[in-house]
Amino acid sequence: MRIVLPLIAVTLFGLSNPASAGKTVSLAGLVAAPAQIRNSGSEDILCQAEIAHWFATDLASVAPQASATLDLRFDPAAGVWAVINAVGEALPVERAWCGVKGRTYETRFMLQLDRKRPTPIRLDCHAGTKELVCRQG
Repeated sequence: MRIVLPLIAVTLFGLSNPASAGKTVSLAGLVAAPAQIRNSGSEDILCQAEIAHWFATDLASVAPQASATLDLRFDPAAGVWAVINAVGEALPVERAWCGVKGRTYETRFMLQLDRKRPTPIRLDCHAGTKELVCRQG
């Protein structure tokens, strides 16, 4: 019984702390891969990135009839997307989206982050009836 409790504690700790959650990406191989988002609608848009299985960070808020540039980075050798945090660390991006502010995740439009051959992202977006509608623009 004395061995079982520590074993259970170690197992639960490992399951609750995914390996990628605390890791950063090397700044050395990163190149700028900004995404341009235009809000042609009448509601605010918020763009976010998932940097761990359970955490999203805001990338930009886009007012109606305005544009924003998402400061995304890409490591072509590793095929990893990243964002730079406030202390200058590169955090790996699992996925990114934009949605109507206040309902961002529910109305999300997923950004296509190709890990083999990334292409420039230029989107023109507006709020649809149930989700954010974006087209190449």
